[in-house]
Amino acid sequence: MKPIVSIIIPCYNQANYLPFSLTSVLEQTYSNWECIIVNDGATDNTQQVAKEWCAKDTRFVYVEKQNGGLSSARNTGINRAKGDYIQFLDADDILVPTKLSDSLDLVQDNEAIVVSNFASFEDESGEKLLPPYCQLSQELLNFKSILNQWDVTFTIPIHCGFFPKSLFETIRFNETLKAKEDWLFWIQIAQKNIPFKYLNATL
Repeated sequence: MKPIVSIIIPCYNQANYLPFSLTSVLEQTYSNWECIIVNDGATDNTQQVAKEWCAKDTRFVYVEKQNGGLSSARNTGINRAKGDYIQFLDADDILVPTKLSDSLDLVQDNEAIVVSNFASFEDESGEKLLPPYCQLSQELLNFKSILNQWDVTFTIPIHCGFFPKSLFETIRFNETLKAKEDWLFWIQIAQKNIPFKYLNATL
């Protein structure tokens, strides 16, 4: 049976971007996914947009909670996830259509954390991409580098990661931190005895 990938999208007052993010999920070449949209107490029309997409495709799941911040929203998604793998995606970001399939191909039935490359949009038109603000490589994907070189040599955008769900039996995002919660998350991930695999593709 094909593994299920749980895509977790926290959303706080980003309803204007959300359709682009959800379209990128819908266009994935790998189809066995669920997408958990976590409304983190938004005051815009996030609920309306999310529910419209849930009506289009039952693989979209809507969750509503009181505002608690990004870490809290991601943790809510993790708690609801039914998949074998976790893919995080913020409401103002997109995945290329092969993000899930390329990541699964690299895992190849072995437990691993796949980290792919990324790009940024120059502006809200989305017409021009900027190169990555740091250079990722296989050599950087280890506990020592993440601990000592984070924000000096590199960071890893959370969307670049593709994680086995088993990691989250003991790991959650720290909801008390106002900054660097992603750094602490990657430190915890790197302490697990699971190999990293770098995928040098802008996904």
